[in-house]
Formats: sequence, structure tokens, C-alpha cells
Amino acid sequence: MERPTGGRQRAEAVARGCGITALVAAGLVCLLVLIALWQLHRAWDRKPPDIDAFAHAAATRTADAAAARTSSAQLAELTSALPWAAPLGTSVADSCRTENESALFGAARWAPVNCVRSTVVYVAFDGDLRTRVHQLDATLAARRWVGATSLENSLTAMTARIGQTAGAPSPAGPQQRSTEAPTPPPLCVSAGYRPSSQNYGMAHGGLGVRLRVAVAERPCTPEADTGDIQVGGTTEKYTVDGTVYLTWHPLATLTVSRSAHVMHRYVAAFSLVDSYAVQSTTPRTAPPAPPTTRYGVPPCLTGSHACH
Repeated sequence: MERPTGGRQRAEAVARGCGITALVAAGLVCLLVLIALWQLHRAWDRKPPDIDAFAHAAATRTADAAAARTSSAQLAELTSALPWAAPLGTSVADSCRTENESALFGAARWAPVNCVRSTVVYVAFDGDLRTRVHQLDATLAARRWVGATSLENSLTAMTARIGQTAGAPSPAGPQQRSTEAPTPPPLCVSAGYRPSSQNYGMAHGGLGVRLRVAVAERPCTPEADTGDIQVGGTTEKYTVDGTVYLTWHPLATLTVSRSAHVMHRYVAAFSLVDSYAVQSTTPRTAPPAPPTTRYGVPPCLTGSHACH
């Protein structure tokens, strides 16, 4: 077989170099095109609507004040019926926000502005867990809070199920005889509720109220719907476009829980979330419509899921 000469080898090397150069150039061109498309995307009208104007509209502020009074009264009514619960503190996050529902490129399509007030009351307690959980369920039922779903998700039922699971023998591992009972894992349960007068669950971005009750045994941290960002023991506001905070009195759930667990075995969090105002959707050419609220000003739109 004839071996390639030096000249032929140089030609092949030059060809390979040209190919690599062409690939690099094509990559650079693609990168420039992507950068140009991104700049075009950013130049499009993707700014959110005027959240601040909606949040400070008269009807929204009226509904906000009513939500604040109602949330405080409902939570105070619950906790006052639990004399064995030691109060730890209350957090509040009240914000109006929207979400970009469009694709990555093109003009933005923003969801109707939704204002939500999240209030969390933390308490600590000791004593027999089954007795305390049963008292919690009885207090919720007496104040007409019902399960948010059709499933059996009461705190009593969930605690019983977890207790049965924790006490079941493990099929894995060596079979060793022991006179000591296995140590159950710490209990951490959470259940959702809604007012019995509200015959629907609170849809995402819609009007309504929901309550989460979470109980956590040392060293667990209870679940809480705080309305902000919590990372470890720090709290932050949502900073994405389309969010305006009206009230923010944060508490770090992890910090509250750890401090309470020094003296108490259990911590409970009552998270009451009230979605009290939603921007009415109208064509861009029409004058802005007043917000739809839960508190009577103005009446809800015909066909809205809030008309119950």
C-alpha cells in the first residue's frame, strides 16, 4: 500500500484544521444568534402589570383590612380553646403577585393579580400526644373547619397511621432478639382544612381560605405556609417580578421550632392563608375593572369559582 507523502500529510492536516475552524466559527455564530434572540426577548413587553396600583386600590385595601381582622380573630379563637398550648409567636406575609404564563420567547401573558395574606401562629405543648391531637381535632370541628379533601386526613387519623407504621417490624435486616422496644421516629404530621361554609377548595390564584395545622415532635420542624422564602433559619421576600408586599412580619419556622424544643416536646403551626382579592380580567382596550374580593366590594363575576 502506498503511504501518504509529506505533502499529502500536510494537506490533510490543513483540511482538519479548516474543519475545526469552521465548527468553531459556526458555534460562535450560533452563540451570537442566541444572544441577539435573548436581547430581543428582553426588549419585548414582558414587564408585569402595575401590581402596586392594584394592591393600593380602595377595594383591595378594604378587602385586605377585612382579611387581617378575620384571620386574627379565627386564629385567636382556635388557640384560646387550647389552654395547654404555649404561644411562641405569629408571622404575617401579605402580598399581591402575578405570574408569567407565557413561553420563554414572545410577549408576556400575565395571570390576574392575586392578593394573599398568610398568617402563621406557632405554639408549643407537652403531654400525651394522642390526647392533645384529639383535642385539636375537636377544637377544629367545633369551629366548623373541615378537611380540605375527601380523604380521611384528620390529625388523629394521621397520627394513628404513623404510629402503626412505626411499630411494624422491619422485613429487612438480621433477626435479632432484643428486650428493648424499637424507638419510634419523631412524629411530624400536617393536615389541611377549609371553612365548612366554603364548599370548594382554594384554587391556585383564586379566592378562598385554607388552614394548615402541623404538629412536629422534637427535633422535627412543622410545615408552615409562611408566604415568603425560608432557607434554614433565614427569611426572605419573594423578589421575582410581579410581587409587592403590603405587610411582612417574618418568623423563621426552623428557629422558632428549635428554640421551643429546648423546653417542649411538641410544636404546632397554624397557617391560615386568605386569598382575598383577584384582578378581574378585561380586554386591554377596556377600562380597568375593579378587583374581585371575598369581602363584598364589588360582587364576584358571574361564573367565577368564587361565586359560592
